[in-house]
Amino acid sequence: MISTVKSPKQEFIALMTENSKVDGWDELSSKIIAILYAEPNEISLDEIAKRTRYSLSAVSTAMKFIERIGLIKRIKKPKSRKVYFYMEKGMIRFSLDMIRRKYEGVILPTKQRLPSIIKRYKGEKSENSKNELKIIENYYKEVLASEDIMKKSIKMLENAKKNLKK
Repeated sequence: MISTVKSPKQEFIALMTENSKVDGWDELSSKIIAILYAEPNEISLDEIAKRTRYSLSAVSTAMKFIERIGLIKRIKKPKSRKVYFYMEKGMIRFSLDMIRRKYEGVILPTKQRLPSIIKRYKGEKSENSKNELKIIENYYKEVLASEDIMKKSIKMLENAKKNLKK
Protein backbone atom coordinates (compact mmCIF):
# COMPACT_ATOMS: atom_id res chain seq x y z
CA MET A 1 0.00 0.00 0.00
CA ILE A 2 1.39 3.41 -1.02
CA SER A 3 1.29 6.14 1.61
CA THR A 4 -0.43 9.38 0.58
CA VAL A 5 0.81 11.28 3.62
CA LYS A 6 3.02 14.15 2.52
CA SER A 7 6.25 15.03 4.23
CA PRO A 8 6.51 18.56 5.68
CA LYS A 9 8.74 19.51 2.73
CA GLN A 10 6.17 18.19 0.23
CA GLU A 11 3.42 20.12 2.02
CA PHE A 12 5.52 23.31 1.96
CA ILE A 13 6.26 22.87 -1.75
CA ALA A 14 2.53 22.30 -2.44
CA LEU A 15 1.68 25.47 -0.47
CA MET A 16 4.33 27.52 -2.30
CA THR A 17 3.11 26.15 -5.65
CA GLU A 18 -0.44 27.25 -4.88
CA ASN A 19 0.80 30.68 -3.72
CA SER A 20 2.72 31.16 -6.97
CA LYS A 21 -0.31 30.16 -9.03
CA VAL A 22 -2.35 32.82 -7.21
CA ASP A 23 0.30 35.31 -8.33
CA GLY A 24 -0.36 34.30 -11.94
CA TRP A 25 2.38 31.74 -12.53
CA ASP A 26 1.62 28.62 -14.58
CA GLU A 27 1.74 25.14 -12.99
CA LEU A 28 5.31 24.27 -14.02
CA SER A 29 6.85 27.63 -13.11
CA SER A 30 5.00 27.52 -9.78
CA LYS A 31 6.45 24.10 -9.00
CA ILE A 32 9.95 25.20 -9.98
CA ILE A 33 9.75 28.31 -7.78
CA ALA A 34 8.46 26.23 -4.85
CA ILE A 35 11.14 23.55 -5.24
CA LEU A 36 13.97 26.09 -5.49
CA TYR A 37 12.64 28.09 -2.56
CA ALA A 38 12.52 25.01 -0.34
CA GLU A 39 15.97 23.82 -1.40
CA PRO A 40 18.87 25.09 0.76
CA ASN A 41 21.45 24.46 -2.01
CA GLU A 42 21.60 24.86 -5.75
CA ILE A 43 20.14 21.97 -7.76
CA SER A 44 20.65 20.80 -11.32
CA LEU A 45 18.26 21.25 -14.19
CA ASP A 46 17.99 17.44 -14.40
CA GLU A 47 16.96 17.23 -10.75
CA ILE A 48 14.34 19.96 -11.19
CA ALA A 49 12.88 18.07 -14.17
CA LYS A 50 12.80 14.87 -12.11
CA ARG A 51 11.07 16.56 -9.15
CA THR A 52 8.49 18.38 -11.26
CA ARG A 53 7.87 15.33 -13.49
CA TYR A 54 8.06 17.57 -16.56
CA SER A 55 10.36 17.08 -19.55
CA LEU A 56 13.84 18.57 -19.50
CA SER A 57 12.85 20.74 -22.46
CA ALA A 58 9.75 22.16 -20.72
CA VAL A 59 11.71 22.81 -17.52
CA SER A 60 14.55 24.47 -19.44
CA THR A 61 12.11 26.82 -21.18
CA ALA A 62 10.40 27.75 -17.90
CA MET A 63 13.79 28.27 -16.20
CA LYS A 64 14.89 30.72 -18.89
CA PHE A 65 11.84 32.89 -18.22
CA ILE A 66 12.15 32.70 -14.42
CA GLU A 67 15.86 33.50 -14.68
CA ARG A 68 15.26 36.40 -17.08
CA ILE A 69 12.98 38.15 -14.58
CA GLY A 70 15.59 37.74 -11.87
CA LEU A 71 13.99 35.25 -9.49
CA ILE A 72 16.68 32.60 -9.79
CA LYS A 73 20.42 32.42 -10.38
CA ARG A 74 22.21 30.10 -12.82
CA ILE A 75 25.38 28.54 -11.45
CA LYS A 76 28.15 26.69 -13.28
CA LYS A 77 30.30 24.40 -11.17
CA PRO A 78 33.93 23.78 -12.06
CA LYS A 79 34.53 20.48 -13.88
CA SER A 80 30.78 19.93 -14.38
CA ARG A 81 28.79 20.20 -17.57
CA LYS A 82 25.53 20.44 -15.62
CA VAL A 83 23.69 23.70 -15.05
CA TYR A 84 22.56 24.44 -11.50
CA PHE A 85 20.03 26.91 -10.16
CA TYR A 86 19.53 28.68 -6.86
CA MET A 87 16.87 30.97 -5.45
CA GLU A 88 17.39 33.51 -2.69
CA LYS A 89 15.15 32.93 0.29
CA GLY A 90 12.86 35.34 2.07
CA MET A 91 9.37 36.58 1.30
CA ILE A 92 10.31 40.15 2.17
CA ARG A 93 13.37 40.06 -0.08
CA PHE A 94 11.29 38.48 -2.84
CA SER A 95 8.62 41.20 -2.54
CA LEU A 96 11.23 43.95 -2.35
CA ASP A 97 12.98 42.71 -5.50
CA MET A 98 9.66 42.43 -7.34
CA ILE A 99 8.58 45.97 -6.43
CA ARG A 100 12.00 47.41 -7.32
CA ARG A 101 11.95 45.69 -10.73
CA LYS A 102 8.47 47.10 -11.41
CA TYR A 103 9.48 50.55 -10.18
CA GLU A 104 12.70 50.70 -12.20
CA GLY A 105 11.46 48.84 -15.27
CA VAL A 106 7.97 50.29 -15.64
CA ILE A 107 7.24 53.29 -13.43
CA LEU A 108 10.41 55.34 -14.03
CA PRO A 109 10.55 54.90 -17.83
CA THR A 110 6.80 55.53 -18.14
CA LYS A 111 7.05 58.63 -15.96
CA GLN A 112 9.82 59.95 -18.21
CA ARG A 113 8.13 59.24 -21.54
CA LEU A 114 4.46 60.03 -20.90
CA PRO A 115 4.73 63.84 -20.58
CA SER A 116 6.04 64.16 -24.15
CA ILE A 117 3.37 61.77 -25.43
CA ILE A 118 0.68 63.80 -23.64
CA LYS A 119 2.10 67.02 -25.08
CA ARG A 120 1.96 65.59 -28.61
CA TYR A 121 -1.63 64.38 -28.03
CA LYS A 122 -2.64 67.90 -27.02
CA GLY A 123 -1.70 69.01 -30.53
CA GLU A 124 -4.19 66.59 -32.06
CA LYS A 125 -7.60 68.01 -32.94
CA SER A 126 -9.87 65.00 -33.51
CA GLU A 127 -12.55 64.04 -31.01
CA ASN A 128 -11.09 60.55 -30.79
CA SER A 129 -7.68 62.00 -29.86
CA LYS A 130 -9.28 64.03 -27.08
CA ASN A 131 -10.86 60.88 -25.64
CA GLU A 132 -7.58 59.00 -25.92
CA LEU A 133 -5.79 61.90 -24.21
CA LYS A 134 -8.13 61.62 -21.21
CA ILE A 135 -7.28 57.91 -20.92
CA ILE A 136 -3.55 58.58 -21.14
CA GLU A 137 -3.68 61.48 -18.66
CA ASN A 138 -5.53 59.23 -16.18
CA TYR A 139 -2.91 56.53 -16.73
CA TYR A 140 -0.18 59.08 -15.98
CA LYS A 141 -1.94 60.03 -12.72
CA GLU A 142 -2.10 56.36 -11.81
CA VAL A 143 1.62 55.94 -12.59
CA LEU A 144 2.43 58.84 -10.25
CA ALA A 145 0.20 57.38 -7.52
CA SER A 146 1.80 53.96 -8.04
CA GLU A 147 5.24 55.51 -7.75
CA ASP A 148 4.33 56.95 -4.37
CA ILE A 149 2.89 53.64 -3.17
CA MET A 150 5.94 51.72 -4.38
CA LYS A 151 8.38 54.09 -2.70
CA LYS A 152 6.48 53.71 0.59
CA SER A 153 6.30 49.92 0.15
CA ILE A 154 10.04 49.71 -0.53
CA LYS A 155 10.78 51.72 2.60
CA MET A 156 8.43 49.58 4.72
CA LEU A 157 9.90 46.32 3.39
CA GLU A 158 13.46 47.54 3.96
CA ASN A 159 12.54 48.41 7.56
CA ALA A 160 10.89 45.02 8.08
CA LYS A 161 13.99 43.31 6.68
CA LYS A 162 16.23 45.26 9.10
CA ASN A 163 13.94 44.46 12.05
CA LEU A 164 13.99 40.74 11.24
CA LYS A 165 17.79 40.73 11.34
CA LYS A 166 17.81 42.05 14.92
